[in-house]
Amino acid sequence: MKEPLRKLGSSSGQSLVEFAVVLPLVLLIVLGVVEVGFALLDQQVVTKLTREGSNLISRDTSLEDAATAMQTISSRPVNLADGSRMIFSVLRKGATTGTANYGQIILYQRYAFGNYTGTSKLTMAGSGSFRGAPDYEANAADTNAGLRVTNAPSNLVANPGDMIYVTELFTRHTLITPLIRFGVGVPETLYSIAYF
Repeated sequence: MKEPLRKLGSSSGQSLVEFAVVLPLVLLIVLGVVEVGFALLDQQVVTKLTREGSNLISRDTSLEDAATAMQTISSRPVNLADGSRMIFSVLRKGATTGTANYGQIILYQRYAFGNYTGTSKLTMAGSGSFRGAPDYEANAADTNAGLRVTNAPSNLVANPGDMIYVTELFTRHTLITPLIRFGVGVPETLYSIAYF
């Protein structure tokens, strides 16, 4: 009778050891799924807000009014008062014949707000200045070659005078699990760009 009891005790001990070995791996997988799920949810919110921003500025809304609207409708993880940055840019193909920017894609309007670090992915050939509210139009848009956008896709704007409305959004994704301590994590900065 003692033999079967001893076998039962050793098999339950073996199961306990196997469980102790497998538990950290299972927890790591579960925490990873949770973290990635929340990161994907946050990225979806950022993408939708970016598209809405481009939609707003493409409808003859001033950049200042669009910024006010975006601050009103933003939701977690986007907080444009603290921890996010939105950049509105209007690209235009130069339309005034005989000027330096004729036929070139230029940065015609730009307005950035929010306090998160992040610079536009649209780069200019040089520098330019912009007027103030409400539209933030470029000074000397026809003649300042520094306003030319060097990395805009060439097929975006077909005809002189046409415009493309661009919104970029940078925000912080707050990690909810301790996986970063083990060198496993998702990016803490979320970024999205939308063209209309």
